[in-house]
Amino acid sequence: MALIVFPTSPTNGQYYPTTPSVGQNQYQYDSATFTWELLGRATGVIAATYGNSRTVGQFTVDATGSITFAQDLAIPTADTTQTGLVQLVNDTVTNDATKALTAAQGFYLQSQIGSVPSLVPPYPNLVTAINAAGAPTGVTAGTYGSATTVPRITINTQGRITSATNIPLAVASTLSKGIVQIGTNINITGAGIISVPTATTTTFGVTELVNDTSTNDPSKALTAAQGYNLQQQINALAISNNLTFAGTFNASTSKMLVVTTEGALVGFISGSNLPSPATSNKEYFVIVTVGGSYSPPGGGGPYAATQGDWFTSNGTTWTFFDFGAAIVPKFVNYDDISGSFNGTLTAFPLRVGGTNYPPSPSTNIMVFVGGVPQVPGVSYTVSGSTITFTSPPPANSYFYATTVSP
Repeated sequence: MALIVFPTSPTNGQYYPTTPSVGQNQYQYDSATFTWELLGRATGVIAATYGNSRTVGQFTVDATGSITFAQDLAIPTADTTQTGLVQLVNDTVTNDATKALTAAQGFYLQSQIGSVPSLVPPYPNLVTAINAAGAPTGVTAGTYGSATTVPRITINTQGRITSATNIPLAVASTLSKGIVQIGTNINITGAGIISVPTATTTTFGVTELVNDTSTNDPSKALTAAQGYNLQQQINALAISNNLTFAGTFNASTSKMLVVTTEGALVGFISGSNLPSPATSNKEYFVIVTVGGSYSPPGGGGPYAATQGDWFTSNGTTWTFFDFGAAIVPKFVNYDDISGSFNGTLTAFPLRVGGTNYPPSPSTNIMVFVGGVPQVPGVSYTVSGSTITFTSPPPANSYFYATTVSP
């Protein structure tokens, strides 16, 4: 018989051997009695808890009552061919033969069928609706609606028409909608096709709106928004009661082309950009003679400037005035006649390159004396190629005049 050699210096509760073979005795040390106590023969069964909500523990017991085998067996899932665990669904849209419907959904379906004496909305009762489908509603059978009437119907909660009548079409007025009779100023150009004449400067009709001031088309009309825009520009100019012309400007290169004497005194420099807006140049303006995209100093823009547009300083910012035209005009600058200003003469020739050049028409001219725009018909008149001032221009005053080539 083999002797058992236990470990030296054991601790309380220590097992020996730790992992016994099947049939081998296992002992546990008790420090209170200094004894290795026999626990029994090992069966090979893994020490664990068997069985849960989804499994069943299976065991084998020998003649001595010892469990010699243990395992967990999964409870099968129920389907249409076997019993087992089943999952509930609480809706009527899940199409799954392995799941079961809740009693709540069964109640809901029964409520729709209508066998329940008292139903709770919003479920409709199909039995009640079916039974009522053939009931008379009192509506006269017939065709409703015509070229001069419209049908007026009443529908109940089951979707049935319970009332139907013909209502005559109302006649339109300035206060209410309705039918109208076609007048002589509207054309009928086919079955159901109505056309309206196109408006011209001599004929009433429809026209297209344009939302800019660059479209040169007498067959179109300007929007109120652009009228408002122009009025705002006029109002801005009206506020500035003493605008001073500072010169001409190239918006493409951001450089002054011609600088007046008055403009030079407040910082405008030929070949340079506009000066920053300041109190010194308040109510000074330049006229764009070369268009381009331009953002002035001090903020604003970029502006799509064209020939004839203005930039005016209010002392804080440069204001853009869109005076340009869709067809870019050719500006022609008149020869400088300021050398003839002596404080006495009032009539002077208008020449370009030394040749008489009458504006056509006579109002097609913009005149500045001393940088101040002159009012036509008040400050001066033009006859042919002669300009006559109401008062003699002061000696050595700056002169600038331009016209648009026809």
